[in-house]
Amino acid sequence: MIPTAVGKVTKRLPDDLAESTAKRTRVTAPEHTTAEMLKRSAADSPHTYMVGRTAPAFDAPAVLTDGQIGRVSLADFYGRFVVLLFYPGDCASMDAGDLVEFSDRRDEFDALGCSVIACSTDSEYAHYNWRQQMARKSRGEVAIHLPVVSDRTRRISRAFGVLNEDEGQAVWAMLIIDPMQQIRVEMIDNTGMSRSVDETLMLVQALTI
Repeated sequence: MIPTAVGKVTKRLPDDLAESTAKRTRVTAPEHTTAEMLKRSAADSPHTYMVGRTAPAFDAPAVLTDGQIGRVSLADFYGRFVVLLFYPGDCASMDAGDLVEFSDRRDEFDALGCSVIACSTDSEYAHYNWRQQMARKSRGEVAIHLPVVSDRTRRISRAFGVLNEDEGQAVWAMLIIDPMQQIRVEMIDNTGMSRSVDETLMLVQALTI
């Protein structure tokens, strides 16, 4: 495995994917990734890496793609890739922007046999009201057409190792789960930087080869 850390952003890719990705592209650190952010190493993080492990099963309340309240089970996505997005809570502009961008490009993920699921510790009713509020404010131009899971019990976030126990919320995290429900990629970020849809698509595509 090849762990990397940039500031408080911790990433871990499987060896085969890291080698494949390295051949495809040169990764350039953003301008704000300076020496100050590079002081921290992967060894500093208490997080237990999930790459290579079977994704913890879950079945939880959610707001579904069509905007209705229902349930989402990870087992229902067996045979497909899954991008699982954790975020701290509804109503944060960063979280909304991330989810809207992933939602807008869901057809590109679907073409790769991949589904995108979002999850926070808010209730399914909070998720529902949040989506409705965004739609009203934008007159229907902004919408999240992704299943958004409610982790009110904190069990899902804790099982995936992304729960901030002090705050009772998930941190920003992205995991890619393969069709056999093995975790292949995890990115955990408590700096608040936006996640790149282009990079995520590239990683999923590399895993399909």
